[in-house]
Amino acid sequence: MSESTNGGSPQANGIEDLLNLVNALNPLANGVKAVDQAKRTVEALIASMELFVQSMDNLNQVATRVNRLLDDIEGPVRQIAPHINGALSATAKLADISGALNELTKRLGPLLSFLPQSGPSKNPTTEN
Repeated sequence: MSESTNGGSPQANGIEDLLNLVNALNPLANGVKAVDQAKRTVEALIASMELFVQSMDNLNQVATRVNRLLDDIEGPVRQIAPHINGALSATAKLADISGALNELTKRLGPLLSFLPQSGPSKNPTTEN
């Protein structure tokens, strides 16, 4: 019985070891660290969400500007488009006619050289 009342008993040593382990773990300090880490994580998440919201606002502003630009341009382009097609078609016809006139001029060139020219020469370097 003297061992149970003595401070050097195995039970006392076991309780002392347990208290030392609990003090080493210090659950309060670990809890504070966990709360601090959670707080930093939440702050980083909030900052990321704020950047995301700002990016979405910027994208929305760009989309609004593009829509406004398209609204301003679409009407006049729709009015001009048929005329552009007609102008391109007329230009193609003029190119065809010009080519035909050029070919006709080449073929009539020898015939025109036999015809007398009427009126004075327009070349100022030749003398009459």
